[in-house]
Amino acid sequence: MAEKKPHLDGSNPGPSIPPPNQEDKHKSRGCFCCLFGCLWKTIVALILIIVLAIFICWLILQPRMFKVHITDAKLTQFNFTNNNNLQYKLDLNITLRNPNKKMAIYFDKIEANAIYEGQRFDTENLTIWGFKVERKSTHFLNATFAGQQWMVLGANVLDFNEEKNVGVYSIYLKCYLRIRFRIGDFIGGHHKPKVRCGLKVPLISNGNLSTARFETTRCDVQLF
Repeated sequence: MAEKKPHLDGSNPGPSIPPPNQEDKHKSRGCFCCLFGCLWKTIVALILIIVLAIFICWLILQPRMFKVHITDAKLTQFNFTNNNNLQYKLDLNITLRNPNKKMAIYFDKIEANAIYEGQRFDTENLTIWGFKVERKSTHFLNATFAGQQWMVLGANVLDFNEEKNVGVYSIYLKCYLRIRFRIGDFIGGHHKPKVRCGLKVPLISNGNLSTARFETTRCDVQLF
């Protein structure tokens, strides 16, 4: 005789389904938290190691930025023609000092811009082949800006006339460089520092120097 199966209706819902195991959920969360904690500790440890390595290298090398000075400037021509052409001739003596004891510096490019009243009137490349400045050494450069450039001073013509009467002109030198540092046999990648110099240059007219004299000027060097 066949076994009689129970009739399922609303009054008899059948066997109950057991609830999900809460212990499994807690285990999953615990594994995730453990994994995240290990990953976070590893990242923090790596950061600390990198910072410590950089600090040790800094203590050993004691890196210092190179120094730039304009030691002499001769302005033998600086006047405007009737058609707003600036005629000029400016000679500069420049020194580059590497104060580092353990790093040499390669100067691959030096582009010098001469500026007056916010307007560039000449650009010269001071490095044709590039050069190297050894540790604790000084390199000497000469820059000559000569020619004519069309410029409109506008309201700044009053400043020009005032400087013309005094015989001293405010000329701004801005240089763009491309350099590399060498430590032993290792040569680093290129850096592109900027050099800015505010100069007060007396005019030498017909061999006669104005009462003012040019003073050696230290330039501002910015690595970034």
